[in-house]
Amino acid sequence: MATMGFLGDDDKRMTFTEHLGELRIRLIRVIVGICAVFLLCFAFSEPLFYALSYPLRSKDVQWVTNKPLESMTVALRLAGTFAVIICTPHILYEICAFVFPGLKPKERRVASVLIVGCSCLAIVGAGVAYFLVSPQLIGLMMDWTPEFVRQQLQMSETIAFEIFLLLAFAVAFQFPMAVLVLVYLGVVSQKMLRDYRRYAFVLLAIGAAALTPTTDPISFLAMWGPLVVMYEACVWIAYAIDRKKAA
Repeated sequence: MATMGFLGDDDKRMTFTEHLGELRIRLIRVIVGICAVFLLCFAFSEPLFYALSYPLRSKDVQWVTNKPLESMTVALRLAGTFAVIICTPHILYEICAFVFPGLKPKERRVASVLIVGCSCLAIVGAGVAYFLVSPQLIGLMMDWTPEFVRQQLQMSETIAFEIFLLLAFAVAFQFPMAVLVLVYLGVVSQKMLRDYRRYAFVLLAIGAAALTPTTDPISFLAMWGPLVVMYEACVWIAYAIDRKKAA
């Protein structure tokens, strides 16, 4: 009996060791992939800079650098940011390949919907920031500058501002998926979402004001408005989920 117990413990240890080995291999794949894409993005950092700065070049304003290594710092920042963004599908694939075998079929479907939904909302949020918010926001801030002040865009600070704006909108647009997860887990219901709608709108306004880098109403409304619309969509989706659970 003792021998049988030790054999069972050994089997469990070997199974756990195999999982650790698989996790190590997948982490190595992710790191190697990010490093390879980072080098590629660094080689094409100038086209990436032109693409990222395109919405901000609507006005005839000169870009300047005040430090010898500023251009190199911007190139490294762009390469690192785009490397993580480009490798996100690969990272999600490695996570799913490691986790999904231990999930039930229903849980796999829920996780797949969550991943696809979060990815799509992140793309929509970044697109709103890139095409709508950035040009209007930069233009509005430049219009506040007195006429006797010469306008110039600091390269590193402006690119950092643009990256922050894109990431802020991508993160803020994940709000509907978080609400739907809470509804699916039974933490909140459609009635609760409907009853606390006013408080939710106030909290969304506070979050939008915190995530937008400036206090201008354009960027605030560009983030808060879609969040309100998505909250209302969550109310109807929660209603459908509650009805399905009741059935």
